[in-house]
Amino acid sequence: MTQTVEKKRKRQSNAVQTPSKKVDTGILKVTHSSTTDPNARPIIATTPGCTAPSIPFEAYRNDSSILLHSTKHPRLDYTALPTPAKSPLTHYIAVYDPTTQTLDFTPAQHTTLRSTLRSETQQVENSNRERTIGKQREILGETFGTKKAKKAIASKTVNAITKGGNAQGKPNDVETAILGSVAEKAAHIKTEEEEAEAALAAKPIPMPNLKAERVEDVYALDILIPPSDQRLVQIKDWQDNALADIPMDFSNRMTAFRVSEIAKAGEYTKLKALGYLNALLEFHEALAPAGRGGKKVPKKEVLVKKMSTYPETLIDSVRRRFTPGNELNKFQQDYLYTHICALALYVDNFTVEMSNLKDDLKLENKQLAQYFSELGCRVSPPTEKEREVWKMTKAMASATKVAKLKLPLEFPRARAGRRR
Repeated sequence: MTQTVEKKRKRQSNAVQTPSKKVDTGILKVTHSSTTDPNARPIIATTPGCTAPSIPFEAYRNDSSILLHSTKHPRLDYTALPTPAKSPLTHYIAVYDPTTQTLDFTPAQHTTLRSTLRSETQQVENSNRERTIGKQREILGETFGTKKAKKAIASKTVNAITKGGNAQGKPNDVETAILGSVAEKAAHIKTEEEEAEAALAAKPIPMPNLKAERVEDVYALDILIPPSDQRLVQIKDWQDNALADIPMDFSNRMTAFRVSEIAKAGEYTKLKALGYLNALLEFHEALAPAGRGGKKVPKKEVLVKKMSTYPETLIDSVRRRFTPGNELNKFQQDYLYTHICALALYVDNFTVEMSNLKDDLKLENKQLAQYFSELGCRVSPPTEKEREVWKMTKAMASATKVAKLKLPLEFPRARAGRRR
């Protein structure tokens, strides 16, 4: 089978002649200039870490090399130091003359250009000069001086160490940078008081006022009872019944033994606190046991029936405050117990005889004492005077504990973890 091969067509000329790619350069002459005089050699300078300025330099001869130096810059001093003679590199400058087609190589001296801050240099020089003269005077003073002079020299040395060696007591740039870094980190370090507040905020207790100057201000009423709930606590019936000596029935001893006396005394805010305390005790009484030591909140209609003397809005508020769901875990139960204890302190003038509360909460003395301790109280047996006021026998007093809130507060120390 015969194959037909087509020849490529030549591109049509556009009447423009294309120059040849080959360029006639002629003959290039290379020359080498050699000079034994280092002063006549050009100088090459590399500038690591700085930019070469457009300023005049002064040349200083050092054996067979040249050193350049300039102080013409407003703030910096520049020095170009020669490369050591043992360096294996040789530097040249090549100059090409197109008219004569000549390339001339000339040996050059290599230097490295550095800059220094003039103020720092002068400061070091002046400091060294002053230190030398001053040291001589101090040596003479220590050797031949009076006791007063020797004491002054010793004091000056201590001050110099304390102030970082600066007679003015002012830190230099490096010290300022270090101090600034330390100050920035120190700003994030908590003080002892801030650490104590953070530790207490993590506990299931009402937040105490650690800056309080009076014991009454440690747990303010607005902390123990939200202001919106205070308006929902109705105490007029208690006041009217107490003034008329009408008996009132309560399911807990804490309220029953205090309501008449407080109402007749006209202590309005304390009666409000007792009303809210009674609501928390009734809420606690309505709870049912749940798994893993928890407490279960009954259904809404059951809870409303058990707390029938309170408005439904207050009942819902109490439930939401101490549990987001339908069960109270250990932390939430502790939060409820410490609020009950704090309200008892408020009602009993910050000295609580714990037997009534122990019976109402069905807790042992040790457990109830721990809740009061977490609030900053000191728990101890009643004093002889208290035993007489409360008309207790010695046997009754031995089984009774008294919680007192006093300043300064005493919180239990954190327990150390067990070693493994």
